[in-house]
Amino acid sequence: MYTGEFKLLSVGDKVAVGNNAFSDVYAFGHKDADAISEFFQVHSASNMLELTAGHFVPVDIKGNLVYKRAEDLKVGDSLWESSQITEISKVEKLGLYNPLTLSGNIMVNNVLASAHSEWFLDSIFDAVGATEYLPYAYQAVLAPVRAIYNIVGKEIYAKGYGAIDSCVNVAEFGTKYAGSVSAIAGLVLASKA
Repeated sequence: MYTGEFKLLSVGDKVAVGNNAFSDVYAFGHKDADAISEFFQVHSASNMLELTAGHFVPVDIKGNLVYKRAEDLKVGDSLWESSQITEISKVEKLGLYNPLTLSGNIMVNNVLASAHSEWFLDSIFDAVGATEYLPYAYQAVLAPVRAIYNIVGKEIYAKGYGAIDSCVNVAEFGTKYAGSVSAIAGLVLASKA
């Protein structure tokens, strides 16, 4: 999750996602202007990225893209398509935003980051030593939502999302109940197989 630079974003807006490409925002994992949270400030030679401890960042490990949580980054790690980390510090800030993009990535202060952060599968993936694959898993879990976005189009989807969000805080609901909803859906699908 990120600080206030994303507070003006809405569903349907385009954001930079790397390699001069842009992707639509289709949902928010968090969008809370009043939240005070601890952020890691990850400094490189030319940029600074602020994100919560559980947010994923792609790093270059021997030429391979590997996702790490912000809390697991170390000075000397190379940010993907960027430079080495020179300093890591912590700061409390107002505002907590996590725009989810169709591509699964987002550029923050000219640094590539995942659109995904800690959620309901973390403990399972951590237990089996597969933490670096969590952004891919969350991107797969949310594929049906992105499919709806693509099928109905940006305008209709944004209106529907706004209507639902005005009744039920979508980000808060997803944080609290995503695991239960996914487990029930999985059991229903398994019973039909």
